[in-house]
Amino acid sequence: MFDISDRRLSQICLIVFSLLGVAFLGWIVWNALLAIPAVDDFCYGAGAHERGVIQNVVIEYFTWGGRYTAAFLISAFAGADTLLFHYYYLVPLTILVLNFFAVRHFLSSVDLKTKAMLLLFFVILMTTFRMRESLFWLSGGATYGVSCALFLVLIAEEWRIFTGAVQLRWQRTLVLSLASILLASFNETVMLAHVTLLFPLLVVSLATKNNRAVAWIMAAAIVGALISGLAPGNFLRAGLTPHNTNVLIAAWVSFTLLVTKYALPILVSVLMFRCLLWFCRVRRDFSFTRNQAFAFCLFLLLALWASIFARAYALNELGPERARTIDFLLVNLIGFFVATQLYQRSRARSEGQPRPLLAGLIACALIATIVSSVFAPHLTWKPLLDGMQESVRLRDLITARLNLVSSAKGQTLVVEAYTQDQKPITFFNDIKEDPKQWENGCFAKYFGLKEIRTRN
Repeated sequence: MFDISDRRLSQICLIVFSLLGVAFLGWIVWNALLAIPAVDDFCYGAGAHERGVIQNVVIEYFTWGGRYTAAFLISAFAGADTLLFHYYYLVPLTILVLNFFAVRHFLSSVDLKTKAMLLLFFVILMTTFRMRESLFWLSGGATYGVSCALFLVLIAEEWRIFTGAVQLRWQRTLVLSLASILLASFNETVMLAHVTLLFPLLVVSLATKNNRAVAWIMAAAIVGALISGLAPGNFLRAGLTPHNTNVLIAAWVSFTLLVTKYALPILVSVLMFRCLLWFCRVRRDFSFTRNQAFAFCLFLLLALWASIFARAYALNELGPERARTIDFLLVNLIGFFVATQLYQRSRARSEGQPRPLLAGLIACALIATIVSSVFAPHLTWKPLLDGMQESVRLRDLITARLNLVSSAKGQTLVVEAYTQDQKPITFFNDIKEDPKQWENGCFAKYFGLKEIRTRN
């Protein structure tokens, strides 16, 4: 007779989802190895060639924007031809590793670091990552993918401060303060989210007279925000586009976007993490209380609101996909903390108790998955396989183009365009048919060409 106990069912699900998670990460690594540079990378690289990395960051600060940490990372990598042409895969792999260790650090902070939990938590994070723009593309990845990892580490540390798990000695305070200054200069989304998260933490610390040195971290985050936000380049760029949104309207728009765009993802995240805790058979009590979990969820919701506000104020919308990487990090953490409390309430169930209804649902889900894979491949695994093959073709085309232009300094070139309608996840942008487009200008400047365009 089949064992349909709660324990056995969770073990089966853990094995199945672990295998799916490993396959998913394998798909990411495959595409990472085929990643290609895109137009913005050549803009930063051309500046680094002409002025050097540091001077390029300074010019960027005074003429374009205050994202000096991201500008340094992009310029340093793109300014080295060997890295950009032959080792571009280091970009997504590095971002992947940084986020993996950030997840590991977060799970350590909540005392739930097991191999299965680490794998599946990381997989959940990556499924909501805006990979096309925040992982496989240097300019987006350095700005949002790296900041996602640093933000998660800081959230983990601030959670430990909130729960009293650590005391803020001067060494820890200094490190967290420096990290907060650096984080503020990655992008405005994460900058406002972090400052907003720190504010209620500071209020609690002052009220409880515990870890009041968090005021220094808050001050550092604000200083970083001011340095980044008051960059002359921000005002020059803002003058190029009309802006009619005031703060109150942006606050309301960001609130409505929070409700309409993220209410359902938060519920889905709660369900995913509730299942994850069941798969991993977390049997002991959590090291934090229900009040702590829900209070921190409120802090994270405020941070999510602030994250959206940055784009609602500037664009009156959610903005580019890469900015939503930070949003979904916060969504996942909210889902995690809510799920822990729901799981805590239902944990008393006996491990040996039969679960025929659940067994039936799992069996139906597995059968449906197998049947859909066999009879509907174009809706399941076929697009992923086609995308992987298309990533190879795109990589071959760009490699041939780079080999051609590397020895064509001073010339006018017409090159093959990438015309595939269904773009692989490694594609972000390309040069255009019109040589006056800014993308073409960046590419031509990087390689010292007179002009470059694609064929009709």
